[in-house]
Amino acid sequence: ACIVRDVLSEEELARINRDVSPWIDRSEMGSDDFIGKLTKRTGALVARCPEIRPVITHPLILEAANAFLEPHCERIQLHLTQTIDIFPGQGRQILHRDRLAWGGYIPQPIAHQFNTIWAMTDFTAESGATHIVKGSQDWPLDRNPESENESIQAVMPRGSVLCYSGTVIHGGGANNSEAPRVGLNITYCLGWLRQEENQYLSCPPE
Repeated sequence: ACIVRDVLSEEELARINRDVSPWIDRSEMGSDDFIGKLTKRTGALVARCPEIRPVITHPLILEAANAFLEPHCERIQLHLTQTIDIFPGQGRQILHRDRLAWGGYIPQPIAHQFNTIWAMTDFTAESGATHIVKGSQDWPLDRNPESENESIQAVMPRGSVLCYSGTVIHGGGANNSEAPRVGLNITYCLGWLRQEENQYLSCPPE
């Protein structure tokens, strides 16, 4: 995993927050422990929030995503866009690999997914910064952490972005602060895979 600090300016953050806040307000809390019963997830951001589009197509991120994924495809594609708002009192998310969206069908050596989480608020240990299990991309896929203490938290200031592969074991942290922890989860995958968020349905042709 890699943290790139201070990619978005305060002005850009303010525009994004104004754009996404009405949609977040309409979203419901999660219905199970994995999604988070005190967590709101809001998708279809390309269609709903024009201010998100420059983030999705940020040159630094697209260059990294292409370099990571292109050995296994001719073209990459947008896989998922969502805000993740972890509210105070939400416990830790179960540690997991995002590659499980495709079951066990993709051979481990194939790099299939490039993920980003953008910090719209400060990601602190108290507010629920994402947990990452270092080195887990090289573990056998049936190996799980022996304890929660094997993870470290991706602490970063607002405007920064966390990049990691879909094979890395990770999970949202517990929010023990007094305010929501807001992040943008934008991910990319190989062009020949099914998308978790079907962009062909969530985005109008224009």
